[in-house]
Amino acid sequence: MKFVQLTTEQRRSFDEDGFLVVREAIDREMVGRLIEAGDRIAHSFLKKPPVLNRTEYNHLDQRPGLLEEPAMVDLVTSSPVVPLIVQLLGPNIQLHSTSLTYKRPENPNGQSFRRGWHRDIRMPEDLGNRGLPRAGIKVSYSLTDFHRPASGLTLMARGTHLLDGPLVVPKDAVDPQGIEVLDLKMDAGDALLFENRIYHTAAPNRSDRTSKVVIYGYSYRWMKPEIYLDPPKPRRLEGADLIARQLLGGYPDIDTKPWPLLEWTKAHRVQPKWVPWEVEAAEQRVPPVEHAH
Repeated sequence: MKFVQLTTEQRRSFDEDGFLVVREAIDREMVGRLIEAGDRIAHSFLKKPPVLNRTEYNHLDQRPGLLEEPAMVDLVTSSPVVPLIVQLLGPNIQLHSTSLTYKRPENPNGQSFRRGWHRDIRMPEDLGNRGLPRAGIKVSYSLTDFHRPASGLTLMARGTHLLDGPLVVPKDAVDPQGIEVLDLKMDAGDALLFENRIYHTAAPNRSDRTSKVVIYGYSYRWMKPEIYLDPPKPRRLEGADLIARQLLGGYPDIDTKPWPLLEWTKAHRVQPKWVPWEVEAAEQRVPPVEHAH
């Protein structure tokens, strides 16, 4: 995997905002390959006649089956944003989820779009919202241009990854007040990285074209992958390099160190700081206990 340095500015932006935009993350040739693969997967969806007033009828969120397409497998490690994710999370990661999201145009004069603001990986349901760790990063690859608002891209609530409570949305409103909600402008080939704690939601597609996005999630190896993620198959791992094997789930024993990416981070001097299990304390003299007479 080719090394791409995470800059100080990129790390600061991700730490403060909860997301990061990487321009021209994949080239036009790769975008074309992914669209061809995506259109094959979404063939039945694309054949259906549009229903402008039925949002759910015009939205495809396909999760299983993506890794049956060679272009989709290549994207797991070939994208220059994957080295950035390794530097943000560390080397002990693998692919956690896949999603192909297509949205056909909706009625531009329809009612306000019902949001579904949420955080990923569902940790708050068990641990609450306070003190949540960064445990995963998703990368959304734009396969179409998103130059106008409400074109079907994911909305980001900037800085909400640092909130210790639920997102507050006023009654009869769709978005929170006092928080910057961003409907980003993206070109085909751009990538949007966002972490599991940031509040985000789907946006409507009120453009005149079908929006197309591929989303991959990466998380720590000791976390259970999404149920819809295709399990690694021997034929898919055959011929794959060691880093690809790790990211595709080929090393399920989480007690074994993630040697492929660990060696990669050492070679490029971006390995995480070593965390010891125990430390040796300086010898301390315990004062004698005085007994009352």
